[in-house]
Amino acid sequence: MTKIFRCLAWIVFGFSSCPGFGQSTVPLRGAEVSSWYMYFGDHPVTKNYGVHLEAQYRAQGIGQEPTQLMLRPGVVRFFPKNIVVSMLYAYVRDYPFQGGPLADPRRTGPQPEHRLAQEFRWTHTLANYAGKRATAQHRFRLEQRWFGQSTDGLGVYDWHFAERARYRLYLQFPLPSNTRNAWPDYLATYNEVLVRFGPHGGSSAIDQNRTYGALGWKLSPGFNLEVGYLHQYLPRPNGFVGEHNNAFQLSIASTAPLRRLFHP
Repeated sequence: MTKIFRCLAWIVFGFSSCPGFGQSTVPLRGAEVSSWYMYFGDHPVTKNYGVHLEAQYRAQGIGQEPTQLMLRPGVVRFFPKNIVVSMLYAYVRDYPFQGGPLADPRRTGPQPEHRLAQEFRWTHTLANYAGKRATAQHRFRLEQRWFGQSTDGLGVYDWHFAERARYRLYLQFPLPSNTRNAWPDYLATYNEVLVRFGPHGGSSAIDQNRTYGALGWKLSPGFNLEVGYLHQYLPRPNGFVGEHNNAFQLSIASTAPLRRLFHP
């Protein structure tokens, strides 16, 4: 627990002094500054099966006006050789930036979305050094998405369906030095490409690209904390070259068995 408190104090001090994140932000020239707070859990129930529990909250700046809330439960199947297959459902509540150059004037207030997803993950060793293991994780995900078009005070007036494919390469490099106390235990990075497909894909195949870098702490067996930065690029068909978003991210990932999660 001492390491957890020291890590959080280090994080709060570091990011509260970063220019831009602690201020009220307005989208300008197709850019947003935001923060994402996330929990990802793949919790074994038996040797081969488990449940996925996930929650994400995204906001302007550091915890200011909300931009998105996502709850994503699912069923997980564990296979040998670090292969995991998941079936997921997500409820998304989107709060679009109002008044910016990319805002849609027809949509006001929270926008609902429902998603189904099928996911395949494979984790393997990249290298061994200083008695530690660097790993790579490949994640493939197919998504079926139902978007609700909503007007504040009137509710949902229309629904749209779309399909999306995603591939993410996530790399984790343990730090070879002493990582006791509040020092991070590893470095993490990933790149993810999101592609539209099918008859509802629209004119542009590329949905977005995400590039991420972070420091990571192993808080206890089965619990990791990561603090990082995400650059999100979204091509736009409305005359803008594209939208470049910058996000601070704080996430906790757990693989603790479900009984241990509720009865530590």
